[in-house]
Amino acid sequence: MSDDDDFDDYEDNDESLPLPLDRREAASVRRDLEDLGAFKRVFEPEGYKGVSLYCQDCLEEHFYGWDMLENNLRALLESGETPVHEPAYDPRPDEYVDWEYAQGYLDGMADAGGPPLAKLAALGDVCPFCAEPLPDGGERASYCPSCGSALAAARIARALLDRGWKAQEVEDLLRAARVPPMRGRPSR
Repeated sequence: MSDDDDFDDYEDNDESLPLPLDRREAASVRRDLEDLGAFKRVFEPEGYKGVSLYCQDCLEEHFYGWDMLENNLRALLESGETPVHEPAYDPRPDEYVDWEYAQGYLDGMADAGGPPLAKLAALGDVCPFCAEPLPDGGERASYCPSCGSALAAARIARALLDRGWKAQEVEDLLRAARVPPMRGRPSR
């Protein structure tokens, strides 16, 4: 056996090499990516630059921009380790939403349910979630500037009802797409 063979054996047994994530860990990271996407859709229009996470190891708050954290989670999913990154330089904590708070906020919105389907389908010049006026009469708005709610569900519900779908069919489709629960039924 040559010295090179010894080196190859050492590399194969090196404990510092990243291990791929197991199925449960990978599923958890995928859920985090989904959550991060939802947080970004809701909180970025309000001016938040990313999320903050409390680190149990160093007992400090860490601040992550939206894209940086998404890239780190994707790298973790692909390789089993996150890349080294520079921490946010002199971050302003009020520009970052706390991960736990963001999760609780979205869970609370889902538990409370969205507006009634009839109200969603009647999207007009006001937001069906908070009733605040929408810019341009709501025709071009993708998100409500007041509450941050995505208006896609309202547009989908209105289009399907206009095409003759039954209210229950629309509700079933939105539920399958994981849109927050709808209450009520449209009058038609």
